[in-house]
Formats: sequence, C-alpha cells, structure tokens
Amino acid sequence: MIHNRAFTAFEALLATAILALITASVSSALMAGRMQSKLARDTMHASMLAHALLDEVTRLPATDSAGGGAGTRTRFTFTCASDYNDYRDGPGNIQDLAQNPYPAAYQPYTRSVSVIQQTYSPTGWGVSLRPYLVTVTVSRDGQQLISLQRTACHE
Repeated sequence: MIHNRAFTAFEALLATAILALITASVSSALMAGRMQSKLARDTMHASMLAHALLDEVTRLPATDSAGGGAGTRTRFTFTCASDYNDYRDGPGNIQDLAQNPYPAAYQPYTRSVSVIQQTYSPTGWGVSLRPYLVTVTVSRDGQQLISLQRTACHE
C-alpha cells in the first residue's frame, strides 16, 4: 500500500503562524537596533556641535573689560563669553565661527548657550572666586541629546 504523505491544512497553518512569529521577533530586534544606531549617531553629532560651540565661547574673556560687548547681539561680533548668554542657533542655520554652514547632517540640531556667574569659595584660600559657568546644550526634535559645561574665569 502506497501512502501519500502531504501537509494537512492545519499543519500548513501552524507552520505559517510559527514563521510569522519568528519574523516579527527578528524585525522587532532589527528595528530596535536601527533606533539605537540613530540615537548613537545623533548623540555623536550633538557632541561635536556642543564641543565646537563651547570652545568658541570659552576662547574669549569671561567679560568685556572695555564694556563694548553690551548690546552686541550677533555671534560673529561677540567680544566676551557673557555675550553668548541666551544664544541659540538651529535648526537649519548652524554655522561655524567663520560663518561656514555645517553639512546638512548637522542642520536638524538646535544649540543653546547659558552663561551664569557663580560664587565659589575654596576652603582655606580666604578668597571668593566669581567664575562664569558656560553651558552648551544640543537637542534634536525637542529631545536634549547632550549638555556640556565649562568654567570661564579669565577676565
């Protein structure tokens, strides 16, 4: 007697369901990997933008001893770090100090600067210091990616 062995409809349906479950699991893992990769890339770009702006701000004296910085409101003519307080650029208009635009990959980001004078009294020094704390924050699509801080002390 010859037996024809074929899949029944139930077996085919069960195999399809198992395959669909495995495919959904794998695609979910791939999607999570893509999202993690995008976040890593965004954070790397944000870090580069934050470091560039923080270096730009802290290269200047903390305050303008000549008093010329007050009222100067374009970044390219700022004369001291405190002029950068409340500065913001992006998205779409991020430039370096030479006024060259950053590549398109960096344009969706927003950078902001905060410059706040603080008082610090080191133990045993007998003196109070009044440094400026410079904070540069970079975000994309409303999500803060990185915030860097550096003290500006030189007058």
